[in-house]
Amino acid sequence: MRKAAAIAALVLILVCLNSCFDAQETDDLIHVIAVGVDKGVSDKWRLTLQFPTVRVTAGAGAQGVQQGGQDGGQQGEYMFTTVDAPSFFAGLAMLNATLPKRLNLMHAQIIVFSEETAREGLIGEYITPLTRFREIRRSSHLYVVKGKASEFIKENKVIMGSTISKGFQLRMKGSDHTGYYPHVTLQAFNDTIKSSYNQPIATIVAVNKGESFKEEGSPPKELKTGGEYTAGQLPRTGENKIELWGTAIFNGDKMVGELNGDETRYMLMVRGEFKQGYFTFKDPKKPDLAIPLEIRQTKSPRIKVKIEEKNPVIDIKIQLDADILAIQSGIDYEHPEFQPLLEQSFGEIVREGVVECIKKCQEHDADVFSFGKYASRSFLTIGEWEKYDWNNRFKDAEVNAEIDLFIRRTGTNIKTSPIIGS
Repeated sequence: MRKAAAIAALVLILVCLNSCFDAQETDDLIHVIAVGVDKGVSDKWRLTLQFPTVRVTAGAGAQGVQQGGQDGGQQGEYMFTTVDAPSFFAGLAMLNATLPKRLNLMHAQIIVFSEETAREGLIGEYITPLTRFREIRRSSHLYVVKGKASEFIKENKVIMGSTISKGFQLRMKGSDHTGYYPHVTLQAFNDTIKSSYNQPIATIVAVNKGESFKEEGSPPKELKTGGEYTAGQLPRTGENKIELWGTAIFNGDKMVGELNGDETRYMLMVRGEFKQGYFTFKDPKKPDLAIPLEIRQTKSPRIKVKIEEKNPVIDIKIQLDADILAIQSGIDYEHPEFQPLLEQSFGEIVREGVVECIKKCQEHDADVFSFGKYASRSFLTIGEWEKYDWNNRFKDAEVNAEIDLFIRRTGTNIKTSPIIGS
């Protein structure tokens, strides 16, 4: 008995000491960090992958030398390669046959679809196999790019820091500080295209070629907010050509519209996902001058959806806190007599923006605000709810919005004094 036990223990030890026969060394893999999807020419899909080279070519600087093309290119410490294929996995197999190491997508953080594929309703066809594949992280960031995804990948370079992946992690945190674009993951998008409560959204990205930046001319007389632009149209220039801006709205898996920076902020307020951001409004007493405010959403919005006989009624109440950043006119708005004027004036502007944003989405039959989750509370069973068909009734809903805006701080000044000249 003892002899049998000793033999069994010895066999167990030998089994435990065996190495993994299917182990893969890190140096044997190519870790893809970005995936771009376009409509193909030679085949149905055009797949572009970006990955690190692990080494820096001699003589290459921090940016490196970019040599683009269909067969691939170099971006300093990163490379990209493009192939036309009938499916995503066929494209992977074709590229694996041309590369010295095997492609691995476990660290892919960026999935970019071209606007063309999004508007033709092809994303759903591509998303399903991606979510099934064990190497794809469902926490990957999902984008819709203006133009071609392959062009976006070529311009996706290290601007600050040492890695592209870290740079995009920080970019997504920027949504919490500006509100000009949402944070959408592959998991969230995949769940929403199958939902009877709401419709999906995606972050819009673009390559800004600097065409909107003018060297000469006079500024417009009409005061702008800074958020009325769409992706790729910001009047700016510089080394960084990539910008995240605005929201793509979907009906099912088909892109049906776009929200600019301001509209995206109002959408996030209704969804309860807006954190903070700088807003520029017209001075109530001097409309040709501006008053910048820092606005924060500290509480979740209160939303009620009533299922009436004809059309549903949506009641929204949003509470915002504001800090005064500057007063160009020199009017003493810090005084208790004038402060309510600012609160009411800016609160009305936000209310109108929220209502107009909702109406715009109603025109596209896209409930991107998740009002359906509140409407479903009026039904006893899932069958009754699905029979009601909220996604088709949302466009006829009546919307009532209320904004409570409170100025909490006036900056480092407690009183604005006028400028005195001779």
